[in-house]
Amino acid sequence: MNNTVVTGLGMISASGLGIESNYRNFQLKKSGIQRITRFEIPAKVKTDIAGLVPDIPSEKLPQHLVSRMNDEDLRQDYVKAAVFVADEAIREAGINEKIQMNPRRTGLFVASSLGNFLYVSELVKDYFMKQLYKITSLIHGMNSYLPSRLADLFGIKGPCLFVSSSCTSSLNAILQADTLIRSGFIDRAVICAVDVCLEVGTYHLWNKIRVLSHRNDDPPTACRPYCMTRDGIVVSEAAGCFVLEREGAAGAPYARIRGFGMSNGASDFLKPTPEDISRAIRDGIDNAGISADDIDFIAGSASGSPHCDHFETRAIREIFGPAAADRIPLFAFKSFLGTAFGTQAITEGALALRAFRENRLPEPRNIFEKDERVCANAYYNPNDYHGYDMNNHYCPV
Repeated sequence: MNNTVVTGLGMISASGLGIESNYRNFQLKKSGIQRITRFEIPAKVKTDIAGLVPDIPSEKLPQHLVSRMNDEDLRQDYVKAAVFVADEAIREAGINEKIQMNPRRTGLFVASSLGNFLYVSELVKDYFMKQLYKITSLIHGMNSYLPSRLADLFGIKGPCLFVSSSCTSSLNAILQADTLIRSGFIDRAVICAVDVCLEVGTYHLWNKIRVLSHRNDDPPTACRPYCMTRDGIVVSEAAGCFVLEREGAAGAPYARIRGFGMSNGASDFLKPTPEDISRAIRDGIDNAGISADDIDFIAGSASGSPHCDHFETRAIREIFGPAAADRIPLFAFKSFLGTAFGTQAITEGALALRAFRENRLPEPRNIFEKDERVCANAYYNPNDYHGYDMNNHYCPV
């Protein structure tokens, strides 16, 4: 089979800049979720915590790229975060020379749920309140700007796309890149997922929807997937990057991409049905050409919502059967990252791949009381899996 492999990782989250910093804090359980200080919180808002990315000083970016970035680029953490993670992943994968040799054989994909929302919100304020009309500002606010800018900075001349499908944005970008690589249209892809999008307006709206956790007294443990005491999600910003290449054209990969499964559960924005989750899992296994018995780890999407997390476990039990559902470790990376919008597949996937490279199984966290409705192995003991080779088995996200 002509597999696509992951060869490079990049990451920024509220826990730090860079994949190694994030993975180290993940191991130490140092979450970046905390009280909001970057913008003012309205008095009536019940929740005042989130995972906000730290400042990204220009000194942290590759200076040969900074010299080519304009003032508007350097004012936006959305752009700087994308440049940071893309450069980190490209350097780790060692594909700079390959890009230069044949730039049309590399694709560039940007995945985002909200795009450059922070910049657009300021643009609207300037337009209506300060009567500032700048064509350059309009261009920077367009979703097409970032992929074309990144492609130019890194010398990429292949397909250049922006993918947005809410929280599945980065997963859909991976699917599109994988399809183009398998078809032979390109040899590799740089997939950059970025959602740096929280400000007073968007945050207030999330509060109004009434889906946020109210645990302001203990931000790091506020997101409690699979826990009986979970009371809502924690929204977070993040950026991440995968470099995908055709297997055999790269060195030792992090992982192979074997299959995808999707099902549209958009009939209810907040409560996907167990049936749609089951269809997606079954399709993914079938598409990979493997059986449920081959699976040895599941990264759940569980957000800490009291209404949704246990639905995932019902789907897992239906597809895998009781014995496997009780055996396969089920972990939710949102207990550390929070809900990072359209970056989730890549940012959560990056932490999973770093753990598997060291043959480590993440320890369940923020679970203080078992939920009897959870009917999968979310409460596993990592010591029971000591010495198990995670790198030679299938680990679906």
